[in-house]
Parts: sequence; C-alpha cells; structure tokens
Amino acid sequence: MSFEQSLTKSWYRKCGWTWGLTPFLLLTAPIVHAKRKAFLKHRDTASYRSKLPVIVVGNITVGGTGKSPMVIALCSYLKEQGYRPGIVTRGHKRELDTALLVTRQSTASEVGDEPLMLARRTGCPVSVANKRVLAIRALENDSDVDVIISDDGMQHYAMDRDIEIIMVDAKRGLGNGQLLPVGPLREPVSRIDAADCVFSLNALPALVTKQPMFTGEMELTQLKHVIDDRQQVLSALAHDGWHVVAGVGNPERFMETLKEQGLPDQSHTTFFSDHHQFKRDDIAGFEKVIMTEKDAVKVEAFAQSQDDWWYVVAELSLPENFKQFVLGRLAQVTELKSLRYE
Repeated sequence: MSFEQSLTKSWYRKCGWTWGLTPFLLLTAPIVHAKRKAFLKHRDTASYRSKLPVIVVGNITVGGTGKSPMVIALCSYLKEQGYRPGIVTRGHKRELDTALLVTRQSTASEVGDEPLMLARRTGCPVSVANKRVLAIRALENDSDVDVIISDDGMQHYAMDRDIEIIMVDAKRGLGNGQLLPVGPLREPVSRIDAADCVFSLNALPALVTKQPMFTGEMELTQLKHVIDDRQQVLSALAHDGWHVVAGVGNPERFMETLKEQGLPDQSHTTFFSDHHQFKRDDIAGFEKVIMTEKDAVKVEAFAQSQDDWWYVVAELSLPENFKQFVLGRLAQVTELKSLRYE
C-alpha cells in the first residue's frame, strides 16, 4: 500500500492513524480560517469579479467527487437553454504555466488531462491557467462566452464567484470530518452552508445542511478504443481478462462502477496517483486494459492501434429540480450583473 493510499484509508475511518497528526491543526486550521475570512472581508477589492456569471463546481475534500462529469453535464444543459458556457481550469501537471485556450491541436502534456477531455466532450471554449483569474480573462477577451464554469477552484479565492456547487462523494462523505492533514477536508464542514447547493452522484450523502441537496445518476454508455473509432458494448466488461488502470482521485468508485456493469470481481487493478503522467511502460505489459476517459487522453500519446486499450464513456444525468435551481440562480445573477455593469 502506497503512502497516499494509507493516508486516504485513514481519513475515511473513525480511528485512523492520521489522528496522530492532530497537533498540525494548530498550524493549518488558522490558515484556512484566515483565508476565508480575508475573502469575505476584502471580496470587492482583493478578488477578481468577472462581468460574466461564474459558477464554481468544486469540493471541500481531497480527491475525486465527480466534478468533471458535473461540468460536462452542466455545459450540455446550459447550451440547450441557449447559453454559451466556457470552462476555466488549472490543468494539473502540465508543462506550461501560461494561460492557454485548448485547441484541437492541444495535447495533455501542454494543457492537462482534464482540460483536454472537457474541451472534447463539451465543445465549449476551455481556458487553462494556474491562476484562474488569468483563465477567466482569456475567455472574456478571446471567445464568445456568456457564462463561465470553473472546474474546481472552490478555495481559489482570488477568483470571485456567483454560484457554488459543492460535490460530495455519497459513500465516503466527509470522512472523519477533520481538516488536513488529520482528515480529508480542505475547509471545515460548516463551509457547505455558505455554498448554493450540494450535489452527489447516485445517492445523497449523510449530511446536515441548510442548503439544497441534489443527486444524479452516473451511467456508463460504451467502451471506446484509446486512439481509434472502435467501440464495444458495456456487456464486454463481463468477459475475463480486463486489467483496470486508473490515475484518478477516487479509483475505488471507478472500480465499483465497472463491477456494476459486470466486471469480474477478480479483475486485476493498477492504481496510480491522481493526474499521473502515464508512460508506455506503465501499462505495456497488460493484455486488455480498461481506464477512465481522463486517463485515455494522456495514454493516446503513445498508444498504438494494436493495443487492446479501452476507456469507458460516462454520462451524468441531471435531475429536473437541479436544472431549475441552476437556471433560477443564473437568472438572478445575470440580472444583478447587468445592473452593476450597465
């Protein structure tokens, strides 16, 4: 078991070994609280406020909670309603630090795995920068966008925001409820009450909050080859011989989803850290591989047609009450901004 896996396991147990790190909270807790307090006190002067509505899809925990599927589904729905969404994101582990707009010629090493996947899946402009303010300005200046969706960035307080959607893993919840490094929280549990709503995949989390909570079904639709147009039906997962590879924040959830579609329990797995920079040697020895779409955009750089490497396509279905909630909030924000900047 890697250190990262041991850390995560402890966070989501009642009596994990990370409770021994409690003295570090004397350092981390004041920093977290001071950062939030400074944002609220100096919001009008210290944070960049775009003239466009900004929706943040983020979380208060470390690890995967379904942010990217939400961004994809939200973009699709808003486009159906006549909006022109653009996406801003950091682009983890990319080679360049400057702000970039993702193009058809972009590679995962240049812009990051998630930005490239989001651009392909949504067809929306995607702007990448370590400082999301720079990414927002790039969209404002260079593209036809009327609403901005930030993939993550809940704690990036240099960026003002109008709507906050906090994603929570329904099964893991908020772990032991403690801040890093004792627990998985980037901010205290009370931070949820300051957001506009909570959303989780497939089931509602066991949370107590005054904010609306929504859940949507995450469904796998098909298998696609990493570099060509070949496809397989989901029932192919029931065949023996699959090796599951994942470099995502919550690989266990990915594994559970595959098993729900018939993947044999005895299937081999190899999990890497989130945003792992894949090399051919990482998976070349496996005969038949299944991975996430986010991993596939990196693997395609060295994959060959004869490789039996596939990724699974997933879709998040948004419930009607959530759609109406977002439209209502967006209409309010748009009206307020039009009065502010007219």
